[in-house]
Amino acid sequence: MSLNGYKDLNPVHLDVLTEVGNIGSGNASAALSNLISKNVEVEMPQVKIVSFQEAMDQLPGGAEQVVAGTMTRMSGGMEGMILLLMDRDFVNTVIKSFFGHDVNNLLDLSEDEDSALTEVGNIMSGAYVSAVGQLSGLEVKLESPGFHIDMMGALMSVPVIEFGEVGDELLYIDKTLSIDGKRMNTKLFLIPTIESLQKLMRELGIEV
Repeated sequence: MSLNGYKDLNPVHLDVLTEVGNIGSGNASAALSNLISKNVEVEMPQVKIVSFQEAMDQLPGGAEQVVAGTMTRMSGGMEGMILLLMDRDFVNTVIKSFFGHDVNNLLDLSEDEDSALTEVGNIMSGAYVSAVGQLSGLEVKLESPGFHIDMMGALMSVPVIEFGEVGDELLYIDKTLSIDGKRMNTKLFLIPTIESLQKLMRELGIEV
């Protein structure tokens, strides 16, 4: 079967992407631990292909939950976007580490707090790009991430609209972090173009 969309990914393809997720999560937890000076551990991530609606149904709080998120464009060896969603617990942990106070309302974050979270998104997205490079040798470049606070459904609709060639499916890396023993979820969506996904598989010697 030809790889013309995320729905065409077979178990071998998903095994490769799970390894990307595994290496990326390890890289991200180490980088985050250094950044916020806390112990960060990550569980084995699950890689899923989900529709936009399935993602909405699975995520805590649903489409109307207000979250922080970074959108980072990929270019070079792989084109597309990385969308990282951060819930209030995660945001609060990061902000308290940097600034020593709790977050009362995501909509009231200061410019400095926005910048700190943008840097977290940049580092964590870079960890997944590094994983792609480790496995395939592809050199992927990242643009500076855009930081947004909005309803989850609004943020998630951006890559679906912009990269319509992939249909309404999303490549969802479901990972759970523990920061100083407290479990919290971050939601990462890796959205390469189909051409880039084909290139990745070919570089790894996998039939597409």
